[in-house]
Amino acid sequence: MVLRRLAERDRIPGVLRGRAARLLLDEGRIGEGDAATLMSRALSPGTPPADAAAWIDGFVGGASGGGLLLVHDERLLGLVDAWLTSVPDQAFGDVLPLLRRTFSAYEPGVRRTLGELVARGPRSGGPGPSDPGTPGFAPGADPARADGVLPLLHLILGTEALA
Repeated sequence: MVLRRLAERDRIPGVLRGRAARLLLDEGRIGEGDAATLMSRALSPGTPPADAAAWIDGFVGGASGGGLLLVHDERLLGLVDAWLTSVPDQAFGDVLPLLRRTFSAYEPGVRRTLGELVARGPRSGGPGPSDPGTPGFAPGADPARADGVLPLLHLILGTEALA
């Protein structure tokens, strides 16, 4: 409830609103449609560029691994891509500095990978909706794979495996 209030209040700094929106999305407390609405509102042409940049930095993690987050979470990349493709041509020039600021903090390899993912599109491993569940994870637990890490965990923790 508190995160939702943070995400929806315009008087809250953008970085906090963006992070709150992402946390709500990650926890399944809001859907992709609600996250897209919050993003659209926060990144609208009427929003000062510094506020919009702060929001997107909060949402995708900014320089603290945000690029890798977008590379590995196609749902988030799909939301950013959908917002960007919905920006009217006449407003794109106003959005460009925001994008430059956000993406310039990413490593060159991450920027190149993001470009490749976006170029491929949603159906071929790029951004966009995927099968239900968390991208990159099976719908259910795989006990055999989970048991495979037990010897390493016991070694790290200095414990003995139960027979």
